[in-house]
Amino acid sequence: MLALTIAPAAQAQSQTAPAPVTASVAESGTVAPVSRQDRAYLRQAHRGHLAEIAAGKAALRESRDRGVREIAWRLIRDHRRLDARLRHVADRLDVWLPDAPSAEQRAALRAVTDREGRRFDRAWLRLQADAHYRSLRLGQAELRLGRSEWVKDLARDSAPVIRHHLRMIRDEQ
Repeated sequence: MLALTIAPAAQAQSQTAPAPVTASVAESGTVAPVSRQDRAYLRQAHRGHLAEIAAGKAALRESRDRGVREIAWRLIRDHRRLDARLRHVADRLDVWLPDAPSAEQRAALRAVTDREGRRFDRAWLRLQADAHYRSLRLGQAELRLGRSEWVKDLARDSAPVIRHHLRMIRDEQ
């Protein structure tokens, strides 16, 4: 008898309680859970955006080359936009994001900022090319292995921007 009185109460509670935001709605209307891959992509892409913004600011401080400075402005602007959208999706999916680039990313930028003049510019452009190639590979992995359509959309939509950055960097090298 107790089970009969508890079951309807639990059922009523489950109908009124909001579902946790840990899934995305695919185009078919079905709910796809946020996978470990999706979470990893969000965190790594976010760290990548933070690293690109920091690198852009460093180039504006250190470089006197007009081309490098133009790329730096573009990276700051575009990666801020991409990251704002990513943060919105991560928030909706209840995915925690780090607040800084990784130790490896910070060390790589420090190694570049230890240089001056044209040596800085060449090292900075190499760092940006490497980071953007890694970003493309990260997005490709998400498109292959991810489950959340929201996260896959981020990867799909960021690819043309990242490819454009790579073209600008290669043209300047």
